[in-house]
Amino acid sequence: MNDYAKWVGGGLGWMWGGPIGAFVGYQLGKYIGKNFQSKETSFEISLLILSAMVVKVDGKIKKEELDCVRAFFIQSFGKLKSDQYFHVFNEVKHKKFPSVRSVCLEVNKHVTHKTRLQIIHFLFSIANSDRHIDAKEIDIIKKISKYFWISEYDFSSIEAMFSNKKNINNAYDILGVPKSSSDDEIKKAYRKMIKKYHPDKLKDVSDDIIQMAKQKFQSVKDAYEYIRKQRGF
Repeated sequence: MNDYAKWVGGGLGWMWGGPIGAFVGYQLGKYIGKNFQSKETSFEISLLILSAMVVKVDGKIKKEELDCVRAFFIQSFGKLKSDQYFHVFNEVKHKKFPSVRSVCLEVNKHVTHKTRLQIIHFLFSIANSDRHIDAKEIDIIKKISKYFWISEYDFSSIEAMFSNKKNINNAYDILGVPKSSSDDEIKKAYRKMIKKYHPDKLKDVSDDIIQMAKQKFQSVKDAYEYIRKQRGF
């Protein structure tokens, strides 16, 4: 194994964000070796750590969750790079993590609020990969959301998109409005959500992230149509 490559990885980590990045960067160099490229983004590194946090939080590392993470990385970064990342992922998921706060605050320096919303959506997709979202998984994602400066309104809306209860109450939750809202308030909330989650608003992100944005965009449209038909406006 090329020790130089390992420490190049570590050096990248320190540039990315102190000992958090240095730890992951060293692991990248360890597995990627001569193929290591110092162009890994903070977004990719943050996904690696945060994904492991969600997978591990309920004390059960499930195949469905690992498959979800692997599929996302392959779609986003290609198979070769994904395999390299997954070697790192397999090591990191068994180690003691840095604090959620320290990881999230570092992420906030490098990615937009819209991208952070996509990360929360991705983390929910991991938690839901076995068709059941554990309370501990919700708690850790909510904690991450808090440090991402994502509002309760946005968090609840994303959480509702993964609910197994597809009914009128769920539709209101997705739009982030109470059932008592007027038609005009619902239309206003819908326009706000459509603007926020429109895939065209995302730049410099992977195709998989774009696909997630499209799914969220469609969930908002479906929720609005459900309410509109129920109310008859």
